[in-house]
Amino acid sequence: MLIVSDMAKRLTKALRGKRRWFGIKVDSQYTTRRQLSDHLNSLASNLKLSKQIRLMDFELSAKDEFSLAIIEVKLPDYNLLRENIDNDESIDTFGVQSITASGKIRLVRDRLNLAKKQ
Repeated sequence: MLIVSDMAKRLTKALRGKRRWFGIKVDSQYTTRRQLSDHLNSLASNLKLSKQIRLMDFELSAKDEFSLAIIEVKLPDYNLLRENIDNDESIDTFGVQSITASGKIRLVRDRLNLAKKQ
């Protein structure tokens, strides 16, 4: 007789896919989450990343020309994305520029002075 547990099996932390978080500044032409998310998906396709870029936080700036955002990328895509958006020309080329990166979203939020969305 086969007994199936009602509890769903969870992946342990070690078995989950690794990811990195980028704190980025965003060109002022992107004024909604949808616009930025679509742009990031296009960027991921153009750079041939293995997974789409996930937009976590987006804070529109009222006074600066740049807004702030936090994105999630899978670890295998980290170096390729960083090479492309971690220079002064990337804001003109790609519409985004890396400010900071970490394996912990909390650290990126702290560095950008963004509050956790409830």
